[in-house]
Amino acid sequence: MDSKIKITTFANENLYVDKNIICESPILKEALDKSENGEIIIDLPFDILEIVFTFYENHKHEKEIEIKAPLNKQSQFQNFIDKKDYQMLEKLSLNKQQQLIQICNNLHYNQLMKITCASLANKLQYMDTGAIRQMFNIQQDQSREQLERISLENKWLKE
Repeated sequence: MDSKIKITTFANENLYVDKNIICESPILKEALDKSENGEIIIDLPFDILEIVFTFYENHKHEKEIEIKAPLNKQSQFQNFIDKKDYQMLEKLSLNKQQQLIQICNNLHYNQLMKITCASLANKLQYMDTGAIRQMFNIQQDQSREQLERISLENKWLKE
């Protein structure tokens, strides 16, 4: 039977995670090694940690998938990852996806980070500039002439 490690958030919410999954993260492994009681207290959101650990629990006996970029269509991205993972990523808000990417990056959980980045990039590549600006709350600071020049210089991007 796999050994479970108790992880407690600062909000006093608990997760019990397979020790092997904890040890995949050098950051969490170090925290566990320094822990006097074999538990980890961490200042990260419970909901994001739950996504991370559920993902790795569901895929602990699988080899890492390789995602080649750029992907051409949303349907192609769906074919690269597990259906449950795809549905989970689709349900997350942009803010939660950003949090997930940052936390996976900080904890060195690269597989989920790559999949989340690919999912986000795949969504963005088919959006027009205005929609992306609105999504990220980016204000337009170029003149119409500057935008036309930039569009002409980068027309190859739309081919």
